[in-house]
Amino acid sequence: MNAPFFSVIIPTFNRREGARRCLESLSCPPAPVWTMEVIVAVDGSTDGTAEYIRSLTLPFPVTVLELDNGGAGRARNAAVERAGGKYLAFTEDDVTPDPSWLARAFAVLQNDTCDVLEGRTAYPGGDAAVRRFEKDIQASFIPCNLFIRRDLFNTVGGYSPDYFDRKSRVYFREDSDLGFRLRDTGARIVVDPAIVVIHPLQFQTMAECFRHARRYRFDALLYKRHPRLYRQFIEVKSFGALKLHRPQHYVALLDVLGLTAVIAGLAGGMPPLCVCGLCIVALCGVLFRYKYQGAEWWRFEKINETLGFCVLPFVYLGALVKGCIRYKALGVLL
Repeated sequence: MNAPFFSVIIPTFNRREGARRCLESLSCPPAPVWTMEVIVAVDGSTDGTAEYIRSLTLPFPVTVLELDNGGAGRARNAAVERAGGKYLAFTEDDVTPDPSWLARAFAVLQNDTCDVLEGRTAYPGGDAAVRRFEKDIQASFIPCNLFIRRDLFNTVGGYSPDYFDRKSRVYFREDSDLGFRLRDTGARIVVDPAIVVIHPLQFQTMAECFRHARRYRFDALLYKRHPRLYRQFIEVKSFGALKLHRPQHYVALLDVLGLTAVIAGLAGGMPPLCVCGLCIVALCGVLFRYKYQGAEWWRFEKINETLGFCVLPFVYLGALVKGCIRYKALGVLL
């Protein structure tokens, strides 16, 4: 039997309905234009995901792997060990691939003109991209819409499991780490915005925002391993013709300055300095809210959220410092 063209890799953790929707959105060609297999890596789920997926009737073969919880990166690696496809098609259990997802990818990959192909990950409606301040032509290696030649993936060693904290189940930057190693090989990397998956809205609660900010501890590890590429690609935001590197980093430092001014103003009996510091803190809160919630940045009537976003830069900076200490990489602060 010939090897499939695509091995679709889906890690999942306690999100069985999301995994079902993702699987049911995958399309097979009406004629054997390409062949595919799907491998679902159940990463220590406790909601009966494995049994549930096995009970589904789908028009393509599905292999279900049951693993101890070790993070999405390790789960993807385990799935790849079972994969036989020429190309690995990575997606996730909370996205819905467009019906033409594999067809459009096949149209690009069939001529063997690239090694890595990334599509566009968009929010519902299809207009707003998940990474809305990054140019569509820049590869981000988001693992819910990513295609990699299987032999190349194995050559670079797959995803690193080091970007996962088992205790908090927080993971981050394993995609960038893999992407940087792929770049170092001179891989042919193509970005095609016509290859689309739909991602649910993010950061709708303060708990989500705080959890995401704590993930930045792994920036120090990524910087330690890839300092040049980290400086070149991580958190590079485009605002029209203006390009900013890690703007939230400097907003967080400004927030510290604002809080220092408030404390100094209170201690020294200098109301103007205190007011100035409060304005800086409020501005930083607005900027962080814009980062996470975009057009919702002006919803000041949500007092709890407004105060939460004023605190969020400190959570981000604390996570970054914690990572610097843990991984001995103080350079990431500069």
